[in-house]
Amino acid sequence: MSLVPPTAATQQPPAFRRATEEDAIALARETFLADERVDMNTLAGRLGISRATLHRWVHTRENLLDRVLGQLTDDFMADGLDQARRHPEDAVGTLALSVVRATAGSPGLRGFAAREPELSLRLLLGADGAVRRRAVAGVETLLDERYADEAARLEGFGETIVEVVVAMQWATLIAGDEPSAERIAGIVRALLAGARAGALPAG
Repeated sequence: MSLVPPTAATQQPPAFRRATEEDAIALARETFLADERVDMNTLAGRLGISRATLHRWVHTRENLLDRVLGQLTDDFMADGLDQARRHPEDAVGTLALSVVRATAGSPGLRGFAAREPELSLRLLLGADGAVRRRAVAGVETLLDERYADEAARLEGFGETIVEVVVAMQWATLIAGDEPSAERIAGIVRALLAGARAGALPAG
């Protein structure tokens, strides 16, 4: 699945119908992935609606970006889970490796982190954000599939993995360094081994 659009400008809704909230989310997503700043005035103009209408649909720019990042997280996790299921002996490590490589290679995500480091960290690391919720759901799906008989020991471990991966990757990028997908995946494997051995606290 390609996550890089041709240009955001080509994604305007057809002139023969009124724009919808879904159009606003789609255009914001395409703008984001084209490594352009998601600007509410610009979006409203491209959609042919007022800024007030756009705010009524999405409330705030931060909320709009959270929704876009949630959709992208679903896409990255779906691709990562597909790869993980092909390597059941190292499913969790493969998922971490896949997601870190894909997200670190996204110009839109990297550009967002460089332009707006505080906001990007809040949305990527926030406990109530769509990124964390959806990433945790994906990891827990894999843990349930792969380690169903170890559910008690691995309770809450999906959230631990997401916290570690996201913090290590994006704090490193925002600091101006390049995250190592292999190193992060190795740490995830070690944490999983510790959790399965009962060496880490549950929950």
